[in-house]
Amino acid sequence: MMRSLHMPWQREQNPSPEIYPEDEDRDISIESEEVELPVDISRQEDYLIVRAPLVGAKNEDISITVNNDILFIHKNNYTPEEKSDNYYVRECHWGPLAREIQLPVPVDPTGAKASLNDGILKIILPIREHRQTRIIKIR
Repeated sequence: MMRSLHMPWQREQNPSPEIYPEDEDRDISIESEEVELPVDISRQEDYLIVRAPLVGAKNEDISITVNNDILFIHKNNYTPEEKSDNYYVRECHWGPLAREIQLPVPVDPTGAKASLNDGILKIILPIREHRQTRIIKIR
């Protein structure tokens, strides 16, 4: 099941029963659910730059694939060292994240590079001149 990330202006994911009594019996465990990873995509000269926040992730936790101008990003589960059952606010998601993105321009996956610095994943994809188009005549 894919969930969108919780935004600060929305009702918190794990509400206190005192605040939201109607949710008292609700299962508030979201650690194992996969949510959609937010991304920024920009163009710098002949490169498409994709950035995504992956705080706490390690290189081995992340898989990246480009296929037919579709970018797939997946991060495995991460559990913070310190856990608490008494949250006042819980907006961080520590479970798996994934994203499938139709890229806005054709790219050359053979020249792709990726780095993870200070919790930000940066993917650099060389832009191809043009998509290969073929006109097919009916005979």
